[in-house]
Amino acid sequence: MGTHAVLHVLIDLEERVARLYTHFYGRFFHMPAVAGLWWEMALEEYEHAGVLKMVRQLANPRSRPPNLQTRLRPVQEAIRGCERAVTRDFTLAEALAMAVRLERSELDRLGQETLRAVGGGNRILPAAAFAPHAAHLARLMRTVRKFGGEEVAREAWDLEVGSGRRGGSSTFGGRQAALAVPPGGRPQPGAGKGTPRRAVRRGRQSRGTGAGTPGSGRTGRY
Repeated sequence: MGTHAVLHVLIDLEERVARLYTHFYGRFFHMPAVAGLWWEMALEEYEHAGVLKMVRQLANPRSRPPNLQTRLRPVQEAIRGCERAVTRDFTLAEALAMAVRLERSELDRLGQETLRAVGGGNRILPAAAFAPHAAHLARLMRTVRKFGGEEVAREAWDLEVGSGRRGGSSTFGGRQAALAVPPGGRPQPGAGKGTPRRAVRRGRQSRGTGAGTPGSGRTGRY
């Protein structure tokens, strides 16, 4: 894929995520504790799409960035899964689970890498174009802890401010491995991003899960 083709796909994905967050705002606008979060997150995604459109205007249409197609697929699948889920009735916990899945995807990292490829040579692009918005992340984490339930909070643990956003060393379907976090909400000693997923899975099964969260039998919706 050429640079313009990659940018076109990334712009489309950012705008689709923004529309999902806007949909969440419309669904939960009557809840002040979460409505502002969805609005801010939608604005951020539209901002990213706008940055990519500016970069597309500047990019050489003949240039070719590193091949990103295999890394784009899991992001596309995650977004399609969320788009299917919102065609049916869904709970706030489910919306938060979808937001965590989207925020853990590689979408922003792919945008950052494409910006670096376009900005090579003498063309300097702002390094902070896709910088994480710490305030939004912190607010998402607070909302997940309050309304999302234990399972969603466990999945979101690596989104804590300072640990990076959307695109760690491995990703969702490729996603980062969930930390082994006990019911008290703190990771067990030595439980880091490399914690084997089967150990996490065993812990989840022994504790049980709530409706509408990953592991509850409804994960096919995401």
